[in-house]
Amino acid sequence: MATKTLSFPGIKSGWYVSYFLQTLAGYDYTVTIQDNVTGNTYATWKKQNDGDDSPYSNTNSFWYTGPDGKLICTVDCPESSRLDNTWAESIITPSSGNPTLGRTYCAAFEDNGVKNNGTDYRIEYNNLFICLVGWSHYRDDPNE
Repeated sequence: MATKTLSFPGIKSGWYVSYFLQTLAGYDYTVTIQDNVTGNTYATWKKQNDGDDSPYSNTNSFWYTGPDGKLICTVDCPESSRLDNTWAESIITPSSGNPTLGRTYCAAFEDNGVKNNGTDYRIEYNNLFICLVGWSHYRDDPNE
């Protein structure tokens, strides 16, 4: 079984978080989004190993109430011996550069599945895609 844990250090308590998950893989995947201090789980998504590698996706949102910088995402793929991933993150700011209003994170995964010939690995980094975004100001603050 291969497992990877992604950390989202820029997400703060009280932020509104949305995520998008998609697989193009026949393998089984379990994705869990939680804070790594209290263990509170905000989302769990499972894609069963049905041999179908058609696009399969999920999207949702939640209020993050855990400690600042402690949101994580754990990816489990029982059939894979090794998960690799890309990583991109950015800040959400107005053109002036201030203030920071949110953060975005994206990762593309490769599960190192074997081609139909049974020997070669097919490397395409499209087996699982995760995009997570957090906003600091989802609602207007009457005190601002």
